[in-house]
Amino acid sequence: MSADNSSSMDRPRPLAVETITRGSELRQIEHALHGLKFGTVTIVVQDGCIVQIERTEKHRLRRRDPN
Repeated sequence: MSADNSSSMDRPRPLAVETITRGSELRQIEHALHGLKFGTVTIVVQDGCIVQIERTEKHRLRRRDPN
């Protein structure tokens, strides 16, 4: 038996990437993608768990005719 008396069941476990089939993380990714025309959605993973979702949106501007 290890010196650590805490059980792994005592601590909440983050959602592993392998198990992401539904839930709030998937809804957040869908929300980040919604309405995005130009840009990126980056999912940051640490130790097999999603820890951050980043959205970078680009707005394309039309060039004005110099004449």
